[in-house]
Amino acid sequence: MHEVEATPDENTEVEKSLAKQPQHASAGCAKVACRRMRQAFKQKLIDIVPALQGRVYDVQPPSQTAEEPYAVMALGEEIWKSSWAGYRQVVRIKLYAGQAGLAQADVWANALIAGLHREPVTGQGGDTSAFTAHYLGVRDAEKLDTVTGKAYRTLRFGVYVPETEGSPATAPANGIAQPDEWLAALTRWTQKQLGAAWSVYADAWPAQPGRHAVLWRLSGCETRMAGASMYELRKRFIGHVIAPDTAEENRAASALVEGFGAQIQLPLDQEKARYMSMAEASADLQADAILDGQLRLTLVQRRMRPAEEAALIRRVEIHPILK
Repeated sequence: MHEVEATPDENTEVEKSLAKQPQHASAGCAKVACRRMRQAFKQKLIDIVPALQGRVYDVQPPSQTAEEPYAVMALGEEIWKSSWAGYRQVVRIKLYAGQAGLAQADVWANALIAGLHREPVTGQGGDTSAFTAHYLGVRDAEKLDTVTGKAYRTLRFGVYVPETEGSPATAPANGIAQPDEWLAALTRWTQKQLGAAWSVYADAWPAQPGRHAVLWRLSGCETRMAGASMYELRKRFIGHVIAPDTAEENRAASALVEGFGAQIQLPLDQEKARYMSMAEASADLQADAILDGQLRLTLVQRRMRPAEEAALIRRVEIHPILK
């Protein structure tokens, strides 16, 4: 689902919200070097629209009489989203088509959306950093520059920058084991179900996730009484599925839900015969893959209550009842 550009009032609220989050004020784009992101996006624009070669400017063109066509790129709002998605850095692109007209700008805009949405934007030369862009949409696609009198077409993309960049916790499941054994077992099972073409992560998105990736995170847990000597431990998980297109995401999410239905138990430790049971699994295919996650899963394990220590009986006296 595409988002629309915030109104001035909404931007004011965003600024107030950011002011209340000083712990994140110096993070975000600084971690991944905004300069590298800017250069990578510029090169990608030129690759998709060769007519913009040498005509992609930062914030504003060098002069009001700059020769058209040209594009102006600026980094917009940087907003903290969540502990698993990190920050979202907005990239704004303005297309000035000049005498070619806005119809030509629309053609370029469609090409840029197709070439950038859900696609990795990779640095040049020795810069191996990659940023996946998501088209966010805009409220007013066409505007008139009141200063120059030129009409332009606006595009708006978002790049998610995890705060946990470089953390071992974001390593794929086939690399470093996850700290929570249930989460580790779930990621191993998911990797087996989807195959080597998919990368499976836990807790938070890494800086550069694979194009086919699944993220599992623990969202809650609870206990329930199951008798005088047993209790149930329940853990709820949320799964995020990303792929180059929505159809692939839906197929993978549906396959996992079907797999959960067929798999009565997931092994925690097969040698010690320790398992988790499937209690509930569902998928909301309309949910945002990055921020909300499409999958909801509840796993259950029954455990014995620890025996309570009691004082030993030292002696027993019997007093008969005499009538």
